[in-house]
Amino acid sequence: MAAPWGTLHKNLALAVLDQLEGDADAISRRMALAAREEVDEYAAVTDPAFAAEVLAHAADHVKAFVRAGRLGRPPEGGELDFVRARGAERARELMPLDALLEVYLIGQRTVWESIVEAAGETVEGMRAAQELTSLTFAYTHAISVAVADAYLRESNALATESERSRRDLLDRLLSGREPGPEEARRAEALGLRAYAEHVVVVATGARERDGEPAEEPTSANRDDAARVVVRALVRADPERPFVVARYGEVIGILPVYVRRGPAEIRDALDQAAEVLLRAHRVRIRAGISTVCAGLSELSRGYGEAEAALRHAGAEAAAVALQDVALMDYLASEADDTARRLVSSGARRLAEADRDQAGALVETLRAYADCDLNVARTAQRLTVHPNTVHYRLGRAAKLTGADPRRFEDLSELLTALRLLEP
Repeated sequence: MAAPWGTLHKNLALAVLDQLEGDADAISRRMALAAREEVDEYAAVTDPAFAAEVLAHAADHVKAFVRAGRLGRPPEGGELDFVRARGAERARELMPLDALLEVYLIGQRTVWESIVEAAGETVEGMRAAQELTSLTFAYTHAISVAVADAYLRESNALATESERSRRDLLDRLLSGREPGPEEARRAEALGLRAYAEHVVVVATGARERDGEPAEEPTSANRDDAARVVVRALVRADPERPFVVARYGEVIGILPVYVRRGPAEIRDALDQAAEVLLRAHRVRIRAGISTVCAGLSELSRGYGEAEAALRHAGAEAAAVALQDVALMDYLASEADDTARRLVSSGARRLAEADRDQAGALVETLRAYADCDLNVARTAQRLTVHPNTVHYRLGRAAKLTGADPRRFEDLSELLTALRLLEP
């Protein structure tokens, strides 16, 4: 490719490039010094090895620019490997990308200043400087794209590896086996304080369509919803929470503070759920465990959070297990064996109750709430006391148990809860 300058200025432009090459050491020092003085993230690193590395990289840039000027084009292909390597390295060091790009802009400015000094103040010199200046923009664009691409690739790879490590650790902690010193070290390395108090949050999310959940969400939609749920958990705990998405759910282990426990986390998630539904049309549900002391209790906390999640719904997006009534918890966690223990009489009562529009069960529950007082029950239901007596008798006849006795009434109400869908 031909050089970007005209024939009239070619010799002068090449002379400027020769002078840049001769002054490469001085230009590199100016470039490195400006980077460390003007970019806070670079100034904060006091390691002499880092300063030497920045200086060496500045020298590589001066050489690369001189070579690009002589070729009449910005660097391409393998010529950009030296900035790609630096972008990946800065990603591993967790240096912000904007700081890295700012350093390259400082490098462009330093090269431009050197071009102006070398070109002189003659008309021909200024024209040569102008044409070389245009090359600095093309050069900086090429290296910025290359370094940003390498940085983001490495960041994504690191994030994937970190996510894999977090998922592996979580699987180990939730296995029920007692975590040992190795798990404690891994937890601390991944931002999870091994001996602190935490709550476990289990959450799910689904993107809605026209106000209704998508009939058949794709894996991409599920992943998208999971990312939104993760952001909601992060908002609930700004102190860098331990959050992992796996198997269609999101699990968060959030630290407990003096004024921030399960109830406060529930409230924060409820607020986040409202925002997500309005802004992203993602409906989340979350269950929150009781407080877990150390890593050994996280398996128990996970089971509790899953149990609390079963009570979340349209009325409450987030539910803390401590808010679930004992009877509700026992009924929701009952297994098939418990349901098989329900008497045939209770089943007959449930069937008869459906035929009578729920009047029998409603009466039994009101009777229990009113401390087995018929008059108060009648007042609660706005019926005559004789109606209450009739319904109690009807229930006794159907079940063979007398609901006027506390023990029989308790068993009937428990059985009816187990029979609910």
